[in-house]
Amino acid sequence: MSDVVNVLVVDVGNTSIKYTAFEAGKVLWQVRDEALDQQTAFRPDAVYLASVRSLEAGEALKNQLQARYSDCAWVDIHSSAEACGVRNAYQEPQRLGVDRWLAVVASYQLFGGDVVVVDAGTAIKVDMVDSSGLHLGGYITPGLAMMEDALLSKTARIRYTAEEKVQANGLPNSTARAVTEGCYEMALGFLERVHKEYKHFTWVVTGGDAKTLLKALGVDMKQELNLVAIGAKLVGDEYLRTRV
Repeated sequence: MSDVVNVLVVDVGNTSIKYTAFEAGKVLWQVRDEALDQQTAFRPDAVYLASVRSLEAGEALKNQLQARYSDCAWVDIHSSAEACGVRNAYQEPQRLGVDRWLAVVASYQLFGGDVVVVDAGTAIKVDMVDSSGLHLGGYITPGLAMMEDALLSKTARIRYTAEEKVQANGLPNSTARAVTEGCYEMALGFLERVHKEYKHFTWVVTGGDAKTLLKALGVDMKQELNLVAIGAKLVGDEYLRTRV
């Protein structure tokens, strides 16, 4: 099957669902959650669904979308041993989060390998792929908000309001600053250690906090906000081209 023209990529993350429309290979628009209801003019030839949530949650969403887009091709995207020239480092490839896998595939195709991929959202995910297309592995740590929430949920007396989160110079002199800036410094320290080992690689960032963190470290980087969606488009297109 030849490449389809209009594709809707559905990226089901831990905290939100991101919809990305591709027209002739280019990103046409991107919306989150219920905002899809406003995009009534776009009719996809194919829908590519990638989810990090439970199988039950993924199936429920798929059923809703199939009722809406009943006349197009469907591809459920999962992590695999190999796709689009990239080989998965995991001995059980399906256990690699599909968002990480798609970011690695997209980064290799866009930037040619020897790449560090940093996706900083709910979690901070870092993966490496070399110039031959071999995924080397990577890390997962809590994101900034998750670190803060975990600390607050496990302590009785660390409490503050949103208004107390202010930026200031010098060592933190309030609980709010101690927590938020402490979490920030932990993330910076982790990324700094990785950068020392892989500073000769091209660094590619996506996700809400990644650019801010790497900019603070003075790391040269490429930014691609649609990295996971681009990876899904590549993998979905390859599947439709090669299926019998």
